[in-house]
Amino acid sequence: MGRSLLARAAVTLLVASTLVLGQSARPANAACVASTGPGIPAPTGLPTGIPGFHARWYGQSGYPTLCPGGRSTATVAFYNSGSLGWVSGRMGEVAYLGTWGPEPGQDAVSPLGGDGTAGSLATGWPRYNRIAMQPAPYVGPGQVAWFQFTIQAPLVPGYYRLYLRPLIEGATWLEDFGVFWLVTVLNADGSAPAQSGAVYSPLGYSNLSVPTARGTFNVHLIKERLADVTVRTLTANSTDCTSDCPAKPLAQYVAENGAYAGMNGTYLCPPDYPACAGKVNSYDYAVYNSNLRRWINRPALIGQNSLITFNGAATSVYRRSFVYGQNASLTSAPITAGITMFPLLVQGGAVIDSEFEQTAVQMTRGTKGAIGVDGTYVYLAIVTGATVTESAFVMAALGAKDALNLDGGGTAAMFIGGSYTVGPGRLLPNAIVLTKP
Repeated sequence: MGRSLLARAAVTLLVASTLVLGQSARPANAACVASTGPGIPAPTGLPTGIPGFHARWYGQSGYPTLCPGGRSTATVAFYNSGSLGWVSGRMGEVAYLGTWGPEPGQDAVSPLGGDGTAGSLATGWPRYNRIAMQPAPYVGPGQVAWFQFTIQAPLVPGYYRLYLRPLIEGATWLEDFGVFWLVTVLNADGSAPAQSGAVYSPLGYSNLSVPTARGTFNVHLIKERLADVTVRTLTANSTDCTSDCPAKPLAQYVAENGAYAGMNGTYLCPPDYPACAGKVNSYDYAVYNSNLRRWINRPALIGQNSLITFNGAATSVYRRSFVYGQNASLTSAPITAGITMFPLLVQGGAVIDSEFEQTAVQMTRGTKGAIGVDGTYVYLAIVTGATVTESAFVMAALGAKDALNLDGGGTAAMFIGGSYTVGPGRLLPNAIVLTKP
């Protein structure tokens, strides 16, 4: 149910047509060829006029792959969401981009560029810890500043990251949206450097290109430390529901619960499916309502679907939910969130082979959702152009030790920081949200 193949990802044409600005490097070896990945488009629904100095990330050029010593021009856009303008050359009002953590760290020297002081490379940055200054003399409220800067690849092949954060020099750092550049430095023969562990992803929201053994896939990802957030599973219905269930948009789940972020939940019976007449928005899965502190559709726990539960930062995962549902000691133990779905994608770090049980739609490429954990982080992911099995490979590549499939297609929705990054998709009978203390 609800396994639609159509994604509703918001795309800003201006950014999509502008943000592929990487400059090819001069190869250090004829076999080494530089390239730049696709640009990352802007979010939708940006606020404006917030009192004081404020900024919202608005998009950026793609991640470069460079030869040792090669250079690339990077572009990132920030939207002035505050009530005060940014004035070039005026201390306390001029906007810069500063180096940020975790790599290289706040105001730290980066191996990817600088002004030639403090041991940095001379790539034309305003200072070793100031990556770029606003290009226009004045950036007013509701306007966008397009910052450009040059990155130089170190001579040692590997994967390097440059985190940045906007600031008003002499006044305040602006919002941290986890903006970073991933720079891949090839070997001299043009081969990729060895990967170490999982594909890197920052905290918060990111739009990543994730290589796997099954291909490379685009992923909308929200990643947070389990110790820093509370995972909550929610339903629009307060009693069991098997037909014509209540539903609401993801943004409403987020707003009603004071949440920081959210994502769609289980498969559902959507109103645009003829077979769903008379049972629109119904779902055949058990969901623990974190607000009511009890299971909705509890009988569905005794089934072949998979299950993930949370008790604060502690998680438990079951390939078959009946293992949990038929064990009184497990069902009586305290939990704070829980959701069943099919199939389990990853368990103990290994991709699960479930294709013999999958439907034709699950084995067709489209937009797929997933939730994963690794003991330290929670991952909410929407993978585009993938089968369910391919989305499992993506979750494993990101570092999830356990991962559960969620709905996708026309239901796919992801919300963070006041706006949708995917969706809004359909109205949802259940959802997953993240709250912060």
